[in-house]
Amino acid sequence: MSESASTPSKTSSTTTESESTENPLINDRWTNNINYRQLVISSCIGIVQVWWHPYLHDLRKFIPFIFLYNIFSVIIGYPLLYLELALGVVTKKGVLNCWDLAPIARGVGFAMLSLCALTALVTGVISAWCLALFVHSFHSFLPWLHCAAAVHPACAARHRPLPEGTETPSQSFFFNFVLNLKRDGLKGGLGNFVPELIFYYVISWIFIYFISCKRIYSYSKLVLFKDVFAYFILLVCVLGVIRLGGATAMFDECDWTVLFEGTQIWRDALEYCLVQMTVAQGVLVMLGSYCPKEQHKLATTALLTFVVSKTTCMGSALVLGAAHGALRKDYDNDTNIWSGSSSSIILWADLVTRIPGSQFWSALIFFTLYVIALSTTALLVQTIMSTFTGSSMRKITWAFLIMICVLFCFIGIMTICTQAGLYILNFLFTWPISKARAPIAAMITMVITYSYGQTTFCEEVYFAVGEYPCVFMRISWAITPFLLAMLVSGLGTLWTFEATAGAISVMLTLLAIPIFVVLYFVFRCRVRNIVDDVK
Repeated sequence: MSESASTPSKTSSTTTESESTENPLINDRWTNNINYRQLVISSCIGIVQVWWHPYLHDLRKFIPFIFLYNIFSVIIGYPLLYLELALGVVTKKGVLNCWDLAPIARGVGFAMLSLCALTALVTGVISAWCLALFVHSFHSFLPWLHCAAAVHPACAARHRPLPEGTETPSQSFFFNFVLNLKRDGLKGGLGNFVPELIFYYVISWIFIYFISCKRIYSYSKLVLFKDVFAYFILLVCVLGVIRLGGATAMFDECDWTVLFEGTQIWRDALEYCLVQMTVAQGVLVMLGSYCPKEQHKLATTALLTFVVSKTTCMGSALVLGAAHGALRKDYDNDTNIWSGSSSSIILWADLVTRIPGSQFWSALIFFTLYVIALSTTALLVQTIMSTFTGSSMRKITWAFLIMICVLFCFIGIMTICTQAGLYILNFLFTWPISKARAPIAAMITMVITYSYGQTTFCEEVYFAVGEYPCVFMRISWAITPFLLAMLVSGLGTLWTFEATAGAISVMLTLLAIPIFVVLYFVFRCRVRNIVDDVK
């Protein structure tokens, strides 16, 4: 990928040497606000925004869930997005070193880094899925257009009854020929490796390496290409689904009483809000640390990022909801679509079969999704890279990046690229990747507001960018820890094997936070005792 037209500003050798142990691994800054803002905005036009929609399988809850998600996005998601960007702007440091301003919260950086690594592992597999469907789009006809013979479970052709246990053509093709999926879950282990999926997965990580090695300020042209294609595809799909019969089923079948059936849908909406805003995974802190040297409007950058994230997420959600409604009309009953990560990919595959020139649009759509997945994963890898400091590390950046990519490849091949990999992926995204965000976000707001001092932090934001956070932001930061605690408290009522394993995985992801809090108080008391003895 070629270098961006906007080059990072150069600093003197003395300044570089003095900052080499304090700043992120790449201490260049943008000289162009437009390109910097474009990069921040692009971070919220990722594969997660067009792929992960938790209630697509249940049209009765889909619109109420979207309603809750939008409410939480305004009162919690947007202020947290601004806060993480401001944290990077104020400290000019990476995910770990930014907590020098509040050492008690140093474990938050390690938790964010763990979350970032898990998300990169998952998005790397999604890129392999998209590449597989992109390649299969070049057959003489789309292989998921009709049912394949002798598949198990049985595949039901369109406009025929869909008995319980049978699958739609797109679902049958994806499960049987792309994933070679085991239907008994994790019973009997992970099953065999899937050679085709491994091949696409390795190819994806090779591309991710070449994207990441160009450093953060080289993303400009890639993200511009990716963002334009993403909006073009969404526009085409919106125009296409409007004409489909059954496209309004998500509105006709919605049941608002589900909001009063329990707190599960409320928790899911909160977690989804944090996922879509890329909160608590360190990307926003890293991007904030690369802000231009001159003052710029941080509120404008955050607001534009929020608007773009909302339009992308809502556009893809409504398109896929309409595609599911059209599929339900075809079979005139439940479509048996699974919940979790596979539903969006299956609906994207089904949608392209309904567009004239389906092969062309299938190749274009899945190529765009593939580029989006690659750029999302590369940005996550860059976040991991930016946490390591020191001039000695800069000299072997290429080797360190190779080690990261090889490690992700090995872990992904051994787990998610197996016949039971879909269950592992669903578990990761449902539990540690989604549910660990609320505690991390609560800890960030609690430390900034009640430990470091909200007034002090706001003054530092003012000195950094020339603007003082508005009253709405400050109120949201103050109440967010309590609101998140109330919504997360109901998790203890789930006592299944999956819930127990999920809770353990979430606690492991967050383990660094209590460890560093304890270490902070232990060493603080020890230092105080030493000082008292000297006196």
